[in-house]
Amino acid sequence: MEIISSIFDFILNDLGSNIFLPALMMILGLLVGMKFLKSFSSAITFGVALAGMSLVIGYMTGAISPAAEAMTKSLGKTFNIVDGGWVTLASITWSWKYAFLLFPFQIGINLIMFVTKRTKTINVDLWNVWGKIFQCIVIKAITGSMVIGFVVAGIRIVLELILGDALQPRILEKSGLPGVTCPHSLMLFGAVLYPLDMLLRKIPALEKNQIDAAYLKDKIGVFAENHVMGFILGILFGVIARYDIPASLMLGITCATAMTLLPMATKIFMQALAPISDACTTFMKKHSKGREVLIGLDAPIILGNAEIWVSCMITIPFTLLWAVILPWNSMLPFAGIVNLALALAAFYVCNGNIVRMLILMIFVGSPIFLLCGTALAPMISDLAVQNGFIEAGTMVSNSALDAPVFCYAFSFIFEITKGNFLPMLAAVYFLFGYVVMVRDLKKIYRKKDEAETAKVDAESLKA
Repeated sequence: MEIISSIFDFILNDLGSNIFLPALMMILGLLVGMKFLKSFSSAITFGVALAGMSLVIGYMTGAISPAAEAMTKSLGKTFNIVDGGWVTLASITWSWKYAFLLFPFQIGINLIMFVTKRTKTINVDLWNVWGKIFQCIVIKAITGSMVIGFVVAGIRIVLELILGDALQPRILEKSGLPGVTCPHSLMLFGAVLYPLDMLLRKIPALEKNQIDAAYLKDKIGVFAENHVMGFILGILFGVIARYDIPASLMLGITCATAMTLLPMATKIFMQALAPISDACTTFMKKHSKGREVLIGLDAPIILGNAEIWVSCMITIPFTLLWAVILPWNSMLPFAGIVNLALALAAFYVCNGNIVRMLILMIFVGSPIFLLCGTALAPMISDLAVQNGFIEAGTMVSNSALDAPVFCYAFSFIFEITKGNFLPMLAAVYFLFGYVVMVRDLKKIYRKKDEAETAKVDAESLKA
């Protein structure tokens, strides 16, 4: 067992996702009949896109986080939980001695669901299995049972795969990436937002106009360009953080640079994935009677839309305000202040409508992420202390935790015996929202397919 654990430790901690995932993509390409050089080239291009996206996100976060901390300090509240972001959380998670068991567990569930036609998705994003490991650790700390942790992790894997299928048409529509989906835990927060977005859609002003980046560009011209919006928002952050003029201008250029480069990284993903997607389609038509297969990939592949980043930056000062005024929050949002987990879920729930995104992110998402991060901090911190990441008495968490409501609800649900009914209520609402989201997405795109088929039939009759 120690040998197996060491192998996984080498793959995850020494190689990292920028090598591990491209290697998986190359193997996948070879398995579906691609020639070696073409598969190798696609894999390297995929690695370049991953590294490029990581660089841009790190560049943006490195500039925004100090400004956010300066904004909060000016408000004068003390926080006893350090926001270490997902990187710190993942590092702590991988230190758990049973972490490697989640790999065969996830692969096994995925294969069973695929073979029995419960999903079309093959999830090759094994790097993000750490989210399920994290939940196992939390449940083990609360209940003392690792078995319960694995059961909940299994439920989470199943929900991710089903949602991956349901989201794929919208991912194709918004990103242009063929044959791929994103069965990532962060998308599960969509279950919390979706019923609320359905209510917002009933407001004519929010439903009639598709208020996305293209709409803004049509209305306000150059001010809706990615680089211009980034520059303006960066300067505003500098002013709020009480930076001097040169520092504010530099922050503006940094944000403009990041928002200009992000769509470029997404185009590189398209360049890498198109040949692999075509080969997978050909392979499945040949060997599975035309059955569709979707490749499940990590979230960076679908981060190129301007609405995601604009809403992310606009939400930052409101997140800081919530951190100060929420009576139960004890965490200063720092490493997770650019909350892509929230923005990405909101983008696909709201179909890119930036006004509805901002309403849900500011008034629903931001406080929930902070409160869930605060609630889970004791378990995270205990593991971090045990493995020497932090000193005793220090608290650490993440203000941009993947699937915060699922993680909180299904980790603390057993506290109902102590009279705490909140996790149970959160779990019921989450499951309700999840069912509503999956059913509505399938209904929307089934109608679109039917309308497209009817249009093609009508045109053929005319001809």
